[in-house]
Amino acid sequence: MPKYFGTDGVRGRAGVELTVELALAVAQAAARAFRPEKVLMARDTRASGPALSAACAAGFLSQGVQILDAGILPSPAVSHLLPREKIPLGLVVSASHNPPEDNGLKFYNSQGYKLSVAEEERVEAALEGPGSPVTERFGEIRAWPEALDRYLALLRSFVPEPRLAGVKLVVDCAHGATIVAAPCLFGELGPSLSFLGLEPDGWRINATGAAAPKALQEAVRAEGADLGIGLDGDGDRAVFVDETGRIVEGDQLMAALAPHLWEWGEIREKAVVFTVLANMGAEKYLRERGFAVIRVPVGDRHVAWAMREKDVDLGGEPSGHIVFRRYTVTGDGLLTGLLVLSYLRRLGKSLGELVAPVPLYPQVRRDVPVSNREQVMADLKVREAIARAQARLAHGRLVVRPSGTQPVIRILAEGPEENRLSAVVEFLAEVVRAADQRISGDT
Repeated sequence: MPKYFGTDGVRGRAGVELTVELALAVAQAAARAFRPEKVLMARDTRASGPALSAACAAGFLSQGVQILDAGILPSPAVSHLLPREKIPLGLVVSASHNPPEDNGLKFYNSQGYKLSVAEEERVEAALEGPGSPVTERFGEIRAWPEALDRYLALLRSFVPEPRLAGVKLVVDCAHGATIVAAPCLFGELGPSLSFLGLEPDGWRINATGAAAPKALQEAVRAEGADLGIGLDGDGDRAVFVDETGRIVEGDQLMAALAPHLWEWGEIREKAVVFTVLANMGAEKYLRERGFAVIRVPVGDRHVAWAMREKDVDLGGEPSGHIVFRRYTVTGDGLLTGLLVLSYLRRLGKSLGELVAPVPLYPQVRRDVPVSNREQVMADLKVREAIARAQARLAHGRLVVRPSGTQPVIRILAEGPEENRLSAVVEFLAEVVRAADQRISGDT
């Protein structure tokens, strides 16, 4: 398995785990692994973005690669534009929903997919192999501001008709990469609009939006809005808030939409791809309506590749990464927002009315900070505790996994008895903390 790549690219604390030296070396390795003539680069608003982008650019340029620099741009725009502009490789400097002090390197292949594990291993093999050869042929870098206009034109072509006069909408851009694109896009549709998180503040990125929707919920209630859309730092997620201020996660939304999409011919198979975190109630609702539900590991990359392999047209995560394969191969918060608005208009329903029939089982989640994710998960006492906890849940479900993007162990328990869920999660959290302390002391 890759050493530097996690669930979603190379991530870490900027200047600590993800240094400019590592960024330069990873870009050089990617250039050697794939030999692209050209690379499309973009970033979000993080304070560390310019330095890390410059390092990546230097790595590519040193290998003779030409760079199109789109500047601040939502990461799904890079995914969309690569195959359409026939660009063989894309790189977005972003840590998506992570806190401001983190950053990351997200690569996309020529088809717009995030790199597969095999492709990541090619980069790591080049990274750990012999150093970059001396070259006298350096690449060139060219600013490409028209990338934003081409991205917006593409979204408009996907959802050409929604005129939303009379709709009251709140959009939270989370101080991230959608701060220009979102007002341009939604402002054309005719709704009564208000925005949160529009300032390009790299130290407040994800303080609101999909990763922290409380401010959006409060704004929807205070303004009597019909809908709230919370985007994340790089714009690949959308979390929705209904007319009562309640959060609607991606799994419940997909379950509610899937039968309608099938009826309208928007999807070709009665199947949906979920991750292991999706709610059992959403799965039950779909299965009762004749849908196959395919579960994959966490990460929208796993969702997208499974959709491709199984020829499924709808998939995503509770976090708001939703892939509508008729249009795209990656999660796109702005596209998801447009589509949901158009579907609600077509149905003549509010978001709350749409999702009301989909039952949700109680879930309790906990993130436990640790220093040694892999060692903690391999610890015998932790493994035994997980087995005991699963037995205690009886008819429930337990997911314990190391985060692929942050130094935490994520615990999720789901089932009909919420009190039992809380007790199980607290028990496991204590065992995980004790194991981490013991392992850290040993090392």
